[in-house]
Amino acid sequence: MIFANIKLLDENFKVLENMFLQTREDKIAYIGTTMPEKTSADEEVYDGKGKFLMNGFYNTHCHVPMTILRGYGEGLSLQDWLFTKIFPFEAKLTPEDVYWTTKLGAMELISSGCAGISDMYFHIESEAKALDESGIKANICNGVTSFDPNEDLAGNRGWNETWSLLDSVKNGKFSSRIKVDMGLHAEYTNNERVAKLIAEGAKNADLGIHAHLSETAKEQAECAERHNGQTPAQFMKAAGVMDCPAQFAHCVYVTEEDEEILKKAGSFLIHNPSSNLKLGSGIAPVKRWVEKGLKVCIGTDGASSNNNLDMMEEIHIAALLCRGATKDANAVSAADIVKMATVNGALAQGRKDCGAVKVGNKADIIVFDLMKPNLQPDFDTLANVVFSAQSSDIVMNMIDGRVVYRDGNFAFINKEEVYREVNERLSRILKELAADQK
Repeated sequence: MIFANIKLLDENFKVLENMFLQTREDKIAYIGTTMPEKTSADEEVYDGKGKFLMNGFYNTHCHVPMTILRGYGEGLSLQDWLFTKIFPFEAKLTPEDVYWTTKLGAMELISSGCAGISDMYFHIESEAKALDESGIKANICNGVTSFDPNEDLAGNRGWNETWSLLDSVKNGKFSSRIKVDMGLHAEYTNNERVAKLIAEGAKNADLGIHAHLSETAKEQAECAERHNGQTPAQFMKAAGVMDCPAQFAHCVYVTEEDEEILKKAGSFLIHNPSSNLKLGSGIAPVKRWVEKGLKVCIGTDGASSNNNLDMMEEIHIAALLCRGATKDANAVSAADIVKMATVNGALAQGRKDCGAVKVGNKADIIVFDLMKPNLQPDFDTLANVVFSAQSSDIVMNMIDGRVVYRDGNFAFINKEEVYREVNERLSRILKELAADQK
């Protein structure tokens, strides 16, 4: 495809006018000010007038199958929400349930501009199948939990699912868009022995580790009680988790000492503003992270605690929240936020040839229609994207050179079928839960 006469955001976060961009197979082959030579007679030339092209987003912390839990368990704190509502519901989910509700989540992700996602859940083979079929990139893990002090992980479902999916990926069952991470749910759902086993397994297999960290004040305080004054970050470091490429979600209550530990380790901190606000967990010190040069990304978290997977909304809230919390109108720039959602997100997923509009990079491209009331006048395009744009303004999402979404239509998802399947499965699970309570 050739995008002609289009405005685009380059790898240096500069907005360039009247540009031409050509994709070939899964990569960006040309960027310039003149029309490139067509590679074939049927190569499409996309009219870029009134459009804006940039790299797609990488949602670096989510629980996609939780779309079936949207609106369930409202008004509860994190601990009550998890243990009284979420865990009992999730115990009813079958692999087929996870497949269909993942398809539903993929629709939200793709239509809001996501090229890739880092996800933590279970029945991950079914999740990988749904995401791969949808056309999106995905780093998938099962967040291992264990309350057994003698756990050796041989019988742990999360641990075994991880290795099974890794074998499937290595054997070519899925496309190269699917990658495997090691999941460690959190300090408060595990013990030091399990954390060390997870770190050792990830290191030996050259996997990244994805975990929740310092999400609430309660978590921070109780960790210190359990582990001789250690914070969750110190616990993770001592267990060897930070010896691997690590991504930590939330980090609301990390201390400045924790931040130095995370920076030295090269770990990624994932900002989840909507979830942290909705559950009353607090506000992460993102301005401080940016000033210190930490690697910051953005994630939506799951649809039960957000309640959507809309990356455009998450970017908007992240930008506003940081400024409001610090009373600094320039706490983070529009470019800072976009970098978190693109370049940093791709790097957190270990995708070094992704994240920026650059020749040789993967063609992960989204296109905005600028001829919308909320995007006019177009005085500052990047500011408009961060503070004004809506997901409905995205008219195309190309991932690895394939158009997966265009003008409201999904190339690889039958949305009516997905809606029917998810609602039928929700009805079944609610009946089962009601029967359990009798």
